[in-house]
Amino acid sequence: MLRKILSAAGFFFIYLIVILLATFYQKPIFLFLLMLLLLLPPASYLAARYAVRHLQPEITTSLLFGHSGDEITVSFVLKNPAYLPLPDCTFHYTVSSPFYPNEESYEVNCPVYAHDSFAFSIPLTFRRAACYQIRLTQITVWDYLHFFTFHKEVTLQKELFIFPLENDSLQFSSAAFGEGFDEFEENGAKGNVSSNVTDIREYIPGDRLQKIHWKLSAKIHKLMVKENEQTSSHQFILLPELYLPDPAQPVLEQILSNTLTMGRTLLADGITFFFWYYSITAQDFMQFCILNEDQLEEAFRSCFYESTYVESDLALTVLQKADMVHGSILHVTDKGVEDVIS
Repeated sequence: MLRKILSAAGFFFIYLIVILLATFYQKPIFLFLLMLLLLLPPASYLAARYAVRHLQPEITTSLLFGHSGDEITVSFVLKNPAYLPLPDCTFHYTVSSPFYPNEESYEVNCPVYAHDSFAFSIPLTFRRAACYQIRLTQITVWDYLHFFTFHKEVTLQKELFIFPLENDSLQFSSAAFGEGFDEFEENGAKGNVSSNVTDIREYIPGDRLQKIHWKLSAKIHKLMVKENEQTSSHQFILLPELYLPDPAQPVLEQILSNTLTMGRTLLADGITFFFWYYSITAQDFMQFCILNEDQLEEAFRSCFYESTYVESDLALTVLQKADMVHGSILHVTDKGVEDVIS
């Protein structure tokens, strides 16, 4: 507001001087200047309004996926196809995450030349694993006399998925997880009839060697895998808590790190499993069957959109009360992984 007042006061002062000169000297040139000054405000308004309507903003990023501590460059581009420059533009953008409720707002001021584009880049480093949403919300433009401001509403967004680093100090014993594999292993027992095979598909990294159909694979020179009917109700579940008592503490980061480490370790051992997490928004469990690394990352991306909770062990408590699982639950907290027999 102060900027508008100062601009208007300066313009009015110049206008008064021209009036005095025109009155004193009575020359046509001063009358021409008076008419020109009267036309300048509407001309400035219309020209700036036209240029603002044709602005084309964009957001680009150097990466869409990264890990905690990685530097990712976010670039904002403003194209001006009109032959009118805009010397005073302001970008308004925000950075937020469903995990962390505090939205941070930023502004960047820049000029945009006629029939040209302006770009600026911001290096961002995220210390916590989450889905970060970079939103360009508004572009504010001043007219040439700084009398008027134009606000171009924008709904551009880029999502950056930051995965946690693995926890090298996570200790566990594979012997403690034997109870959870019945559903995947019972069909590999000797004497299992061929009618138990329900489908044959191509090999996916992470499939167990016992499931490969060797004769068919040798004939077509492509690894094929047998899908078996699962007759056991015993399940093996990786259950992370989306627990965040204090956003300033790295509790959730440690939980996600333990979960990723555990999931990758199981896949490296050729073990498939289920990935569950509790959604307080849906009041239900989101469930994923993990056969390979891509599916594990997909499960992580899904949970990144969820809201966190402040009750410790909430997911485990709800799961046990619902009596939904009969088998082993790998309960993941910031303290480590606990094998819970349901």
